[in-house]
Amino acid sequence: MARIPLVSGDDPDADPRARALLAMVRESRGREVNVYRGIANHPDILEAVLKLGQVAYFGNSLDPVQRELAYYTSAVTNECFY
Repeated sequence: MARIPLVSGDDPDADPRARALLAMVRESRGREVNVYRGIANHPDILEAVLKLGQVAYFGNSLDPVQRELAYYTSAVTNECFY
């Protein structure tokens, strides 16, 4: 169970900006990702995180294999077990 309330893009009581941002996530990923649902409690932060992700993922000169290798190397270096 989440310790932070998870915002649902389908909740009519949710902040309209949060709903719109979560709709973008759902459209691009096929579902609402829980980490973004938690961040959606603060739509300004969610918007910034999504912009950062766009730049990090698409706004670079790495090809897809190099990009995944960088992610993997970072995860191993930081002892991330996910």
